[in-house]
Parts: sequence; C-alpha cells; structure tokens
Amino acid sequence: MEHTKENVMPKKKYMSTQQYGVLLSELIETIQEAGDRVAPFFEKLDKALKENELASLSTDEFVEIATEFENVVEIYQDVSKQLNSMTAPVRLIGAHQIVKQIFADYTTATKVMADSLDVNTQQVNLADFRKSEADQDVFMDKFLAQIRRVFSTVTA
Repeated sequence: MEHTKENVMPKKKYMSTQQYGVLLSELIETIQEAGDRVAPFFEKLDKALKENELASLSTDEFVEIATEFENVVEIYQDVSKQLNSMTAPVRLIGAHQIVKQIFADYTTATKVMADSLDVNTQQVNLADFRKSEADQDVFMDKFLAQIRRVFSTVTA
C-alpha cells in the first residue's frame, strides 16, 4: 500500500510516565480539596438527618449545603473530563481505563446525593442520600486502591 498524506494515521501522543504521574497527582489533590471543602456541609446535614432535625436547618443553611453539593459535583465532573482526555503511557492504559471508570461512577454517585436534596421543599430523599453515601464509599475505596496500583507502577 502506498503511503500518501491522506491514508497515514497520525501517531497518538502518549505522556511520559513522569508527566502522567504529575498530572494524576494534581487531579487527586483537586479531588481531596473538594472533598475537604464539602465535608463540613455533609456532616451538618448528616447530623440533622440522623437526629431527625432537618427542619431545624434554616432555609439559608439548607440552600448553602445544596449549593456546596452541586459545586463538588461540578468539580468532580471536570476532573472526570480531564481523566478522560488524558493519554496514559502505554503500560498504564489498562489501569488508566479503570481509574476513569471508577471515578466516573464515583461522580455519578455524588450527583445522586446532590440531587437527593430538594431546596424548594427543604427535604431530602433519604433512600437516595444513603445509597449515594454507601456507593461513594465503595467507589472511593476502589479508586484509591487503583491509584495506589498506578503509582506503584509509575515509581517502579
């Protein structure tokens, strides 16, 4: 087959293992910072739910909690997009696919929690909230385990 400009596939540009490790570290830091920022709002809502005192939260407090939940979802969706756009080093492609999928699942679970809050009625769909909480725990554990595997390969 003759090679002309039209039928030559462009070579895909992969990151070096070091570049990949640095970028992944930055995304993990973003995830950690977002989680740390939303944690006090989650704890406040969780306490009110466990003590059956949701009505004791002011409208402003409830809206602030819901807003923080939405903000963290947006941050996680952005991180997920960045993970999807990364071209991992060849030896990490499979591991990176797993990282992308687990974090996408985690982001979806986080959105379920944010969506469980109804600011108009100041109510929480408790079944969705608790399922999301459990799902987030599972996905974050899997995500961190996979990240550890990736970094053991990156630093090997």
